[in-house]
Amino acid sequence: MQWHIERKGEQFYGRAKEAGYRSRAAFKLLEIQEKFHIIKKNDVVIDLGAAPGSWSQVASELVGPSGKVIGVDVQPVLGLGRNFTFIRADIIHGKGKITSEVKDADVVLADLSPEFSGSKEVDIGRAHNLASASLELAKKILKEKGNFVCKIFQGSGFEDFIKETRKYFEKVVAFKPKASQKESAEVYVVCLRKL
Repeated sequence: MQWHIERKGEQFYGRAKEAGYRSRAAFKLLEIQEKFHIIKKNDVVIDLGAAPGSWSQVASELVGPSGKVIGVDVQPVLGLGRNFTFIRADIIHGKGKITSEVKDADVVLADLSPEFSGSKEVDIGRAHNLASASLELAKKILKEKGNFVCKIFQGSGFEDFIKETRKYFEKVVAFKPKASQKESAEVYVVCLRKL
């Protein structure tokens, strides 16, 4: 499947609406998929922080009717078709619930953002906590050779997080999709083939 990725993040708002995606974030995952081929037909994909559901929409299309997508969030995500299941849980305080219901995933996605405080340092710290919690879950629920994609913000703790992921995956790449706002500090850490 070929996806044409446009150059400017602002152009993705209208395209998301036209394509029926719930947010322009769908194009971030499409670009990651185009470059790294993280999701295959029939995969089991876990989408941490799934609301409003655009990454789950894309993942559901990519895995096809025989695959499975499990969305996890504190906000409900509804109406995504037969191959989608939802678990209402907090990824920091509800890890036990998630790991008891999910095993042997092929892919873990974590497009999580903290509630922004207005303080850059505080927000980067909160984002780092979410990324670390996502990595802990990925280590527990991913199959060997499984893939993990996680949003993190550049700043304090970024390099340490990259080093940590490299302990568990064959290849780790920091990647900024074109659909990300230029001024945003967000980066996606693409972790391929769990050891």
